[in-house]
Amino acid sequence: MSRLFPRLFHLVIASAVVAVLASPAAPSARAEPAVSPAIGWAQLGLSDSLEVTGNNEPTQVEMPVPQGVSPTVLTGTIGASTRVAGRVDVLDGRGVVLASTPIPLDVPSAPFVVDVAAAEVVAGVATLTFVIRDVDDIGTERCRQPPSVTLSQLATTYSGPTPNPRTVADFLPGYLDRVTISIGETPTREQQQAALVLVAELTRLYRPMPIRVDVSTGAAAPLGDGAGTQRTIAIVEGDRAGLTVDDPDTPAAVLTISGRGEELLRQVDLFTDRRFDLAQSSSATVTSLDRGAPRTTDSLSFADLGVKAETSVLGVTNLFVGFDASAFGSGPIDGATVHVLARYTPVTNADASLLIRSGSSVLASALLDQSGVVDLTADVPASAISSNVPLALEVRYAPRRSCSDVLDRMTFSVDPESRVTVRPADTDRGGFALLPMAFTPEFDVAVDDVEQIGYVAQAINLMAQQSTVALRPNVTTLDSATSSGSGLLVAAPGGDLARRGMPPPLLRTSEDAVDVEGTPVTGIDLNGPLGVVGAYPNNGRMVLAIDTSGGTGLLDQTFDYVRGLEGRWATLTGDVVATGVAGSTVELSVRMDQQTAAPASASTEGRPWWTWVAVALAAAAVLAVAAAIVLVLRRRARG
Repeated sequence: MSRLFPRLFHLVIASAVVAVLASPAAPSARAEPAVSPAIGWAQLGLSDSLEVTGNNEPTQVEMPVPQGVSPTVLTGTIGASTRVAGRVDVLDGRGVVLASTPIPLDVPSAPFVVDVAAAEVVAGVATLTFVIRDVDDIGTERCRQPPSVTLSQLATTYSGPTPNPRTVADFLPGYLDRVTISIGETPTREQQQAALVLVAELTRLYRPMPIRVDVSTGAAAPLGDGAGTQRTIAIVEGDRAGLTVDDPDTPAAVLTISGRGEELLRQVDLFTDRRFDLAQSSSATVTSLDRGAPRTTDSLSFADLGVKAETSVLGVTNLFVGFDASAFGSGPIDGATVHVLARYTPVTNADASLLIRSGSSVLASALLDQSGVVDLTADVPASAISSNVPLALEVRYAPRRSCSDVLDRMTFSVDPESRVTVRPADTDRGGFALLPMAFTPEFDVAVDDVEQIGYVAQAINLMAQQSTVALRPNVTTLDSATSSGSGLLVAAPGGDLARRGMPPPLLRTSEDAVDVEGTPVTGIDLNGPLGVVGAYPNNGRMVLAIDTSGGTGLLDQTFDYVRGLEGRWATLTGDVVATGVAGSTVELSVRMDQQTAAPASASTEGRPWWTWVAVALAAAAVLAVAAAIVLVLRRRARG
C-alpha cells in the first residue's frame, strides 16, 4: 500500500498537468512581459548538466543574462547518484534562496522547474548556487558515499517588456519572436545587401535567443500582430539617408531605413551592437562608417573565445570548453590543437586525473599530482571538427581514505591564456557540419529570382544563430559568383548551377525526377517534387545551394525542419536535406562518407541503450515542465 500511494499521487499530478495545459489562460488586465522559449545551457556556453555533491556544499554557476531581459524559470531533470531523501536549494549571488526542488526517490530522475526571476543580475550574469539540504541517507553502511545529485538538460527561460516602440533605441526590446524586413517587389542590389546584412546583425544581436528574421518582397511592409513580440523594418530608396520610426507608440510602428547606394548600406550598421541604444529619438542617421578589415587568425586564447572554467571536485566533474570555429574567420578547418593551462589544489593521498574529450573520444590525459599545474596539449582531428567544436575537460578526484570528508575537495581552474590553434582545411570538405565556419569571414550570395531572397535570408538567420561572430554576406550575380573563390549561398534551380559547373549532389532533372550522385549514381522518377538544400564543395569553396525548382511549399518545410534542430545546420549529418511530397524530411550523405559528415556532438551512431531511455524519459517530462512554467507565470501575473 505504501508503494501504491506514490504512484497514485504521480497519476493525479500528471492529470492536473494535462488539465492546466488544456485550459485557456485567464485574460490579463495588463500586458505581460514576452517570454522566450527555453534556451539550453549549451547554447549559453555552459554545460547542460551539473553535479552537486555533499550535504550543504555549494556548487556555483555563472549564468549569462542577455541585455534587456531577466531570467524567468530554470528547467531540467534531477536525479540522485546516491539514494538520498532531501532537496536542492537554488540561491543567487547574494545568498538569497530562490527556490527548492525535491530529490526524487521512487524514480531514477524527474523534471523540475524553479522560479529564478528574483535572481540578482550583475554585469549580464546571474550567479546561481545549488546546495543539497536536509539529506536523509537511506543507506545502512557506516561509511557512506556523500550525497550526489545530477541536474541535466538544463535550460533557462527569459522574459522582458515589449512596449510599443517610440524611438529607434526602443524599437528592438530585449526579447522578440520575429523581425520582418520589407524591401518591396523590385529592390535594388543595395536594398538586398542592406537587408541580408541586417539579418545577420539582428540575429547576432539577440544571441543566444533564437530570434527569427525574415526578408519580404511583398508590395507593402507586413505589420506586426500587435502582440508586441514582432517588429517590421522597411528598407527603401530615398534621398534622405537615415532611420525613422513611423507610427510610433502603436502596434503598427515600422522602422524605415532609407537612403541610396552606400549611404543606405551605412545605416544598417547602427545595429552592429548595442550602440543603437544611443538613438533615443524617433530618427537617427549614420553619417560615416569604417568597417575595417575582417579579423582572421589561426590562434585564439580561451579568453578571446569566451571560455571560462573553474570547479571544486569530489568524484568526477566535466567542464565544457567547446569553441566556435567561426571565431577564427579562417573558413573551413580540418583540425585544431588545444593547449590547456590550469591550476589545481596539489594532490596528496588521493588519485586525480584530467581527460580532454571530444564526444566519447579521449584526446589527451594527464595525472594530477603535487605540482598543482597542468600544461597539456591535445590534437582535435578532422572527424571531431564542426562549426561548434564540442570539447570537455573531465576532472577526477578520489581521496584514498576509506571514509573521506565531503570537504576533501580539489579546486581546478583553467587559465584563460589556454589557447586553441586551428588548421585551415587544405582539401575540399562538404556537409552541413561546416556551417557557418565555411562562410567566414565573408561569403557571396546570389539569387536567380529576387522573390527567392527570403530563403537565403532564412539560411543566414539559421547560421548566425550558431555563430559568435558577425557574418558578412555580399550580394552578387550568379555569373559573378561562379568565378569567385568565396563561399557561396545561392537560391536557384539546380540545373542552372550544373550548367555553370556547380552541380549539386542531388540534381532535379525534371518536375518529378532527380539524379543522385555518390555510389552508385542513380536517376529516380519520384512521381512528385522535392524541396532540396545541399552543402557541398566546389573548386575549393563551400556552396550552400537552395534548389528553387521544386516549389516553395516543400522548401518551407525543409527550412522548418532545420529550424527545429538544436544546432540548426550543424546538426544535420550529411550534405543534402530534402522534403518529399508526403512532407517527410530526409538527411542524406551523397558525396561524402557518413562518418565524416556527422559532427561529434550530433552523432547518433553507437550511443548506448541508456541514452535512448533518457531521451524517452525526457520526452515524457515535457508536459510536466511546460505546465509548471505556465503555473509560475500565472502566479507572477496575479501577483
